[in-house]
Amino acid sequence: MRLRLTTTFPAPADHVWALVKKSSTLLFVSRGLLSFIGAEHFPQQWREGDTESARLLFFGCIPAWQHSLTFERIDDDTRILSTSEGGGLIPVWDHVIRATPDGNQACTYLDEVEIKAGALTFVVWLYAQIFYRYRQLRWRILLRKVPQDAISN
Repeated sequence: MRLRLTTTFPAPADHVWALVKKSSTLLFVSRGLLSFIGAEHFPQQWREGDTESARLLFFGCIPAWQHSLTFERIDDDTRILSTSEGGGLIPVWDHVIRATPDGNQACTYLDEVEIKAGALTFVVWLYAQIFYRYRQLRWRILLRKVPQDAISN
């Protein structure tokens, strides 16, 4: 099953893109619903071709499986990041993020996820609907907290 959510952020695409590439952004936008045990080993900035793994922790207290993220594409020209992810009950969780300029001071942000989890696919897809809507709300908080001139690539 595929999930596709877009939103418009009141920030330039370059600013959002710089944040997309930081591991601290993933940790911030996921916090509350999902955290990563072992995230202290993540690089400061994601690198194309790298694979990272961490144990998932749901809602800050429910331990789950080891999850791996392989960064298949990080394209600065098109502002597209794609990962091949999976682990435990979810063998396929392939994620694409895109930040597209929408005027000078705004951008369209896309989360697109392909989910394959056997008989649990629909249930996992429902969770993903909640999770990515939550993440996009957390993105708005992050964009208010991080001034555009505070980001170094």
